[in-house]
Amino acid sequence: MRKVDTNFAKGKSIYVGIDVHKKDWTVHIMCEGEVLYHGTISPDAERLVQLIKRYKAKSVHTVYEAGFSGYWLHDALEAAGFDSMVTPPSLVPRMGGRVKTDRRDSKKLATLLMNGFLRRLHILTPEERAHRQLVRTRNQIERNRKRTQAQIKSMLIFYGVRSPKGIRERWSTAYLQWVEHLQWDYPELKASMETLVKLYYYLDEQLKELTKKIMDLAETEKYRERVGLLIKIPGIGIYTAMSLLVELQDVERFRKSEHIASYLGLTPSQRSSGERIRMGGITHCGNPHLRTRFIESSWTLIRYDKNMRSTYERLKHQTGSGTKAIVGVARRLSTRVRRVLLDKSPYTLYDGGRESISKGSRRFIIK
Repeated sequence: MRKVDTNFAKGKSIYVGIDVHKKDWTVHIMCEGEVLYHGTISPDAERLVQLIKRYKAKSVHTVYEAGFSGYWLHDALEAAGFDSMVTPPSLVPRMGGRVKTDRRDSKKLATLLMNGFLRRLHILTPEERAHRQLVRTRNQIERNRKRTQAQIKSMLIFYGVRSPKGIRERWSTAYLQWVEHLQWDYPELKASMETLVKLYYYLDEQLKELTKKIMDLAETEKYRERVGLLIKIPGIGIYTAMSLLVELQDVERFRKSEHIASYLGLTPSQRSSGERIRMGGITHCGNPHLRTRFIESSWTLIRYDKNMRSTYERLKHQTGSGTKAIVGVARRLSTRVRRVLLDKSPYTLYDGGRESISKGSRRFIIK
């Protein structure tokens, strides 16, 4: 690399590509097509800021890919007065051949940033990120509880233990007490089951506590009105509404209805060659947490909204798949949710050709 004087960038704009890893960061700094710096530094935001500031540039534009490292680096770069961009990896254009190295990645990011070819990811405020983390942690605890339930059932099946008549395997108090007091032939088996049962009780208690915190958050001024609108949609309760809101936050950033569907990864993929256009499955790009919630809610929605039910039946007939059809309904539901939040008006329920304002029901509140 040709050495460039640090005064070269004085009063100019510089572009910084950062390939972020757990143990180190590879940094590529460019100005007017010239490479000012390329090297690897420790994952230290303060050191990176000092490195960039020594070039005394008029404006600094930085970019790194979204991923495991979160947004604390973005916050530090913004606090230093830099224009920080976090870009989705799936939308970074390909450059060069198949060789992929940290050096090439950081250079590619800086080059694409300088030429305006990168998409900027919407960054939530630190408070909004904290709210989102609460909901996501609750989801993780729920998955861990389900995993523990599966482990308990697997152990019972493996040793041929069946629940007695009158006790249904639905994790009722009676069922759990029966599992807890089972007699085993060996102390090792008893210890194994007792550990799993204790783990289940612990996770269940944590799940209840986190759910209560989310319900309390839903009553705050920031969310109360929007939650009230969303729970009037069949299939969306308070928890689901909060899941949507902490992930979406400001829906005004989606200028068109198709933008939110794209953000959720609910748009169909497309391959075209000449005059031939082939539509594939959904892209799966975007927010998987939201995509799951919209699909789950759509199964309930088609039971109450005749218009959505008709859409589901039509898509199922066309595709031959109920799974594909419900994805189409979820895509339409996402655009309806966007409109409800933008207009601040209740969801319009279509019931056999009649339109009515959905008043909601308690059956939807806990979901």
